[in-house]
Order: sequence, then structure tokens, then C-alpha cells
Amino acid sequence: MSPATQYERLMALRSDSSFDVVTCEAAINSQFEANPLIKIETESENTFFVRRRFIDDQERLIAYCVFADETSALAREGSIGHCKLCRPVNGIVTIVDAQVNEDYRRKGIATAVYDCIASDMARGGALLWPVAPEKMTDPEFRVWWRRSPALVFYYPHRKRLGLEPRREFEALLNEELAQKGLRAPMTRILRGKLAHLRQWLSSKFPPARDN
Repeated sequence: MSPATQYERLMALRSDSSFDVVTCEAAINSQFEANPLIKIETESENTFFVRRRFIDDQERLIAYCVFADETSALAREGSIGHCKLCRPVNGIVTIVDAQVNEDYRRKGIATAVYDCIASDMARGGALLWPVAPEKMTDPEFRVWWRRSPALVFYYPHRKRLGLEPRREFEALLNEELAQKGLRAPMTRILRGKLAHLRQWLSSKFPPARDN
């Protein structure tokens, strides 16, 4: 999915309260039940294993737990990282907590897990949204700055880390703002024209007076 398509869909979902959450969750959960344990591969071709499931407690989250090998994953012991997400709201799944153990950072695990999650959510018709930028660590922000148009709204991290702007995402944001900015003037113009039309009609066709 291109950045433009992703951004447009994200904006539509943010304003769509009719999104079918039940169908979405059912589609995602069917994947988990069929394959609760999957293997992921990083860009450097290292392999790890991920357990994924719905947590049906009070918070009702979606959980991904990362393991260094299949034996640990099968035993559900020695997790080296995790990612927890809220369930779909208006078609958007938001990360609420993500962590990779220090010994396993900078190995591409976070990127591979996020790619896996994004693919899983897309099969349910949902989009993945990162954790709030102000809560991100610098490594997390570097990952998301490369992959998500959501962060065009947030700059303190970028400026401090010296990251180059994402021009394709900023262009989409500017286009969205321009469209919003044009709507108000256009509305005022149309209202003015309607007012002038009413005045003209009133002068040509004055209302009938009661006898």
C-alpha cells in the first residue's frame, strides 16, 4: 500500500464510525487461531518466532510476543520482546506498548514485527497506527519515521535526531490542510451567492400581500 493510499484510507477511517469492528476482529482472530505461532525474518535474514493472540481481560488488547527460537516460543518462556495493541477503533489499531530486550535491539526485530502486524491487521480491513510519538523512544521513532505518514504531525523527535523530512508524507498533509482551508471560503462564497439570489428573486417576484 503506497503512502498516498495509506494516508487517504487513514483519514477516511478516522471519520468513519460505521466501521464493522466485529467482522474485523473475527477476520484477525481467525488468523491467530489457525496460526498462533509464526516465524518472522529480519532484513538481515535472522529468524525469530512470534506468538499472537487476543487478550480478553479488562483492557481487551491484541498481543504479539517475540521469542529468539522455536523451542522458547512453544514453551512460552523467555520472551525477548512484545507489542500490545488496542483493538480496532474506526478501523485503526493503535500500539499501546512495545518493547525489545536490550540485547536484541538494532537487529531489525521491531521492523519485522510491525510489518507482520500491519499485514495481519490489513487482512481484517484495519490499519496500524504507532504509539503516541511523545511516548516513543528514539529507536522507535526512527523506525516509524521511515514507515508511517502518521508522524508528519509530530516534529520534536525529528529535529532533535536530525532526520530529513518525509516529503511525500508532508505533501499529503499540506494537500489535506489546503483542502480544509478551501472548504470554509468556498462555503462563504456559496452562501453569499445564495443570499444575492434570494434578494434578486425577492425584487422580481415580491411576496403576495394579504388583502
